Amino acid sequence: MSYNQKGRLIDDITKIEQYKPILDKDNFKANEPHWRRISKNTTSLFQVLIDQDLIDLVNVLEHYPKYIEWVCEHFRYAYSYSENEADIDAASRLLFLGEPYFSKQFVRNVVRKLPKLDDMDMEELGKFAIYIQKNHINWHNVVVNHYYENFSNTIKVLNIHPLQRIALMKPILSIKREKSYEYGADDRDAVLDIPYMN
Repeated sequence: MSYNQKGRLIDDITKIEQYKPILDKDNFKANEPHWRRISKNTTSLFQVLIDQDLIDLVNVLEHYPKYIEWVCEHFRYAYSYSENEADIDAASRLLFLGEPYFSKQFVRNVVRKLPKLDDMDMEELGKFAIYIQKNHINWHNVVVNHYYENFSNTIKVLNIHPLQRIALMKPILSIKREKSYEYGADDRDAVLDIPYMN
């Protein structure tokens, strides 16, 4: 699985050198409406970064924080995803950065990009439970709660012996879940949902 092959986010300006020519030419207008705030080239850049694994996106935002609000707003409408899943650490960091600008659609779209459990076999699920146990302390509570609930629900429906179910759940049982941002679709943002994205 790709989730455990991703490196930690590195605070290294050289990682974003390739994007500097676009960002440095951007005439950022903080007081303009969302769609007129940044140049077309910068918009295209962020669309590409949102579509990828989010590592470069978060690295850019950490060095250019003026774009955080714009990205969070734009992420609400980002339905043209490829099949690229988000790096879990990067998605979590994006949620921390974006907390002042949370909308339900933004949070839902970040969660939608997280690696899925659907195609994991028993061995992969066991490894992922250990991965959650080891790394959850660094994750945003939205991510922790998502994986705790998703993992629990996945295990419940498996046709396995009860002792196997207990063994698979054991690594995450001690995780203390905190109250999280509610991002269910029962609000006005729900009109932005497209059925195939649910």
